[in-house]
Amino acid sequence: MDTTVLLWTLAATGFAGLQLFCSKIVAHERRDGAFQGIMMYGVSGIIAGLLLIVHAWPSEWLIAGLFALGAGGIHSFGNYIRIESLKNIESVIYFPINKVLGPLAVVIAGVLLFHDALTAREYIGIALSLTVPLLLLSAAEHHRQENLRAGLIFLVQSTLLTSVSILLEKAGLVRSQDVLYMLGVSQLAGTLCSMFILGRQRGIRSSVSHIDRRDVVLGLVSGTLGFFATYTLMQALLTGLVSIVYVIVAHYILIPIVLSVWWYGEHINIRKTVAIVLSLVAISVLYSG
Repeated sequence: MDTTVLLWTLAATGFAGLQLFCSKIVAHERRDGAFQGIMMYGVSGIIAGLLLIVHAWPSEWLIAGLFALGAGGIHSFGNYIRIESLKNIESVIYFPINKVLGPLAVVIAGVLLFHDALTAREYIGIALSLTVPLLLLSAAEHHRQENLRAGLIFLVQSTLLTSVSILLEKAGLVRSQDVLYMLGVSQLAGTLCSMFILGRQRGIRSSVSHIDRRDVVLGLVSGTLGFFATYTLMQALLTGLVSIVYVIVAHYILIPIVLSVWWYGEHINIRKTVAIVLSLVAISVLYSG
């Protein structure tokens, strides 16, 4: 991994962590996850759409657009299910398991589908990275959960969907080499799918009547962060190996976990501090691999 890809990857990690904390706030306050999805994808899509007005479309715009539509739509459903999961289990349960299963699936797919040629050092870095989330788990967390079984079911579903989404983004970028086009189309798909979910829940008109100013503010913040998170991630995926980039970006779970401990007083122990240190070591190994 060269320095440019690493910087794009670290930027994506930071923006994604902050955006994910917005999802935690939405879940904690029992707000409408589908409306937040509309705002998140919609705001990001508007920004990308405005930039696309003066941007030339790629030659393979159709096939790239299909990949982008699939990535955005699938990610939208995964994001909604993630919020439902966080309503039932704490972030210190959700994010560690999510960031073991997701990166592991992407690494396997990256090697099999994209022929990522990983070195022995990179495999060590991946193993260290997958150890980080495991350090964040504790059997003691079980008793603090709203509905552990439902939360875990939603967790697995959202993890699979978001993993497929990242692979579709990589496939589209391989064909088009156009980050802005992929971003704009995927966010459009995410917006439309979130509107579909919202309509299926209570109907668009009925759902909007329950929205307040805080819903809108959270959506605007989440959408802006989502734009920068997706843009920087796609820049990293453009030339970086999907299996390495996604494993590093997965470390963003530390950001909402730390913020949740500070903001909501969620449980923390010495193992979580060790996980932060190990995270830095793993990223260093992957960068030098």
